[in-house]
Amino acid sequence: MRKKLSFLLTSTLLLMSLPTTISNAAVPAQFTVDLSNQYRTATHVASGSLYGLGNDGSPSDSLVGPTKPKMFTQMAPNGQQMPIGDALKVAPMAARAGAAITIRMPDIYPDFPYKWVSWADWYSKVDSIVDATLASGATNIYGYEIWNEPDGTWDTSKAGSFNDGWKNTYLRIKAKDPNTKIIGPSITKYNQAWLQDFLTFCKANNVLPDIISWHELGAPEGSYINNPQPGYISQHISAYRTLESSLGISPRLISINEYSVIREEGVPGSSIRYISEFERSGTDTANIAFWFTPGRLSNLMTDTGSANGGWWLYKWYGDMGGMMAMTTPASDTAVDLDGIANVDSTNHVSYVVFGGGTGDKTIVVKGFGGVPFFGTNAHVKLESTPWYGVDTAVAAPDTVFEEDLTISGGQISVPITGMNPSSGYRLTITPAAVNNNNRYEAEKALVNHAITYSNVQASNGKYIGGIDYADSYVQYTVNAPTAGNYRMDVRYANGGTASSTHNLSVNGGAATTVTYPITGGWLGTGNVGTTTLNVALNAGINTLRLSKGTNYAEADFIQLTKVGAFKARVESENALVNHAVIDTSAFASNRHFVGVIDYADSYVQFTLNVPTSGTYTMDIGYANGTSADSTHNLSINGGASSIVTYPITGGWLASSSNKGYRKVLTKTVSLQAGTNTIKFSKGTGYAELDYIEVK
Repeated sequence: MRKKLSFLLTSTLLLMSLPTTISNAAVPAQFTVDLSNQYRTATHVASGSLYGLGNDGSPSDSLVGPTKPKMFTQMAPNGQQMPIGDALKVAPMAARAGAAITIRMPDIYPDFPYKWVSWADWYSKVDSIVDATLASGATNIYGYEIWNEPDGTWDTSKAGSFNDGWKNTYLRIKAKDPNTKIIGPSITKYNQAWLQDFLTFCKANNVLPDIISWHELGAPEGSYINNPQPGYISQHISAYRTLESSLGISPRLISINEYSVIREEGVPGSSIRYISEFERSGTDTANIAFWFTPGRLSNLMTDTGSANGGWWLYKWYGDMGGMMAMTTPASDTAVDLDGIANVDSTNHVSYVVFGGGTGDKTIVVKGFGGVPFFGTNAHVKLESTPWYGVDTAVAAPDTVFEEDLTISGGQISVPITGMNPSSGYRLTITPAAVNNNNRYEAEKALVNHAITYSNVQASNGKYIGGIDYADSYVQYTVNAPTAGNYRMDVRYANGGTASSTHNLSVNGGAATTVTYPITGGWLGTGNVGTTTLNVALNAGINTLRLSKGTNYAEADFIQLTKVGAFKARVESENALVNHAVIDTSAFASNRHFVGVIDYADSYVQFTLNVPTSGTYTMDIGYANGTSADSTHNLSINGGASSIVTYPITGGWLASSSNKGYRKVLTKTVSLQAGTNTIKFSKGTGYAELDYIEVK
């Protein structure tokens, strides 16, 4: 729900219309971290990728190193499967980043699916790979992957059974190189019956893999294109361990050598769900799958070699040292909020990296009593990294807020409002404040004739209610680094049947009205909303007093963000879409775009608020996969149409293998203060729309 708010212009308030976000969920879903349950050393098990390295120096060490990769799977030496990425040629750059290399042996063939020639041919290829590896002197070889996807690529009619082929190849490799581990069977998905048959044979013939492997690509037996189901990973690993034990096989290292479905690869909010499962389930290594272009860390970098939003998530993962701390997802199997956490006792910091949630969520961090370097307070900083598409660089994450929280009962509660499921988030938790807070708790303010309540759903575990009397107020003292206009987010609850208000006075100035739409309940049951307005602050100390208005509202916190030059990005899937289709692609901003805008009545209409009337620059993310220019008709606020011409891009946004077919067209537009409608309707030819950004 979106509501336009109007405020009187005073010496301390800026007249502007901004959206109000309301949460009506009964209780925001919780994601829990237990710092006292430290279950494994931080080794960044899921930070590697399939064919992620190209040539020595590409990607640059400055991109590879910070992600702390543990292992890359690369093409066999002198292989023909990829134009770049020979395992032994990139082994030195992997070593510089502290990573090992898996050699995918069948990639010595030029085709996929692999085309079997003969056993003599295969033996000669195996010998050449092992001989080259031994001669190289490389000390960071993780293992030989004998075959890839034998449940779909092994030619039984020409080569015989895979089990016999595995045995013959295994024994030939071990005869030459008894020390390097052997990895397999690398099947396309977890298949209990297939693995039972394979492992039973391997045990009987003394050819058990040193490292067991399979893929995690979408649902257990579903689509690898766009059907993510990371919640099943822990079930698969548990089932495998049970199978292993039932067969009397000693525990093997587990390597998930490919993970992530096509249309979410690299997306921060999607990737973290896989990482979380691998960390908690005890895998040794896991590689992001290869769907697009080799040598790009599986889509964590742009086509020009810069970090994108996904790279920052993996960089945050790489920052984790010390011990991993146990996390509990918002849902065991649903695609929802999940994440990982660590406790770094050397550097006195804990990171919580999470994503995949939508709307308002609560992060509960407990177990502080088991972490000696924390005292009675914790300083928390929240950052976010967006997903603007594979080929859009992100210079740095955004800082959302910082604040000091009281550790009560060994835990803190941190509400996150307005989560984007495509974005990644990081909480940095340290014991000492750094004096640049911008989130202020109501219970820490000056409270008059009101009541402090406790509830785990409230930020810092407390909130203010009973602001019910003529002399009731909550007065915040805030520190603004510079004078100017600030966005003020007010987290509240209104469990009544009609809107309520508070009177806001800044630095003792004239009061204005803040309106709180109903939230469907009170904060004690987790029913919250967030109202947004703009305030003008002086440099240094300011006071903001919220006092009793009409009806009733409870106060949780306020959050202040400096307002810079105007810029607003609106995703096409969030616009009004008529007779067109919302589709998905990892190359699209926010992972979605609108296509099939192909009919006389097809249109995509964006709604956008701007602060003043005037001329704005509008970037349009689009794709035109035809062989000629195409057009849309552009109408602003119902006015006369103009023509937007889209040059060809070479393909469509969801094309596979996608080479970055989205382009950006820039136009100058005239907009009015307040709400504007920007409508793109069917013109000539065909084009897809990803987003607009107005500044």
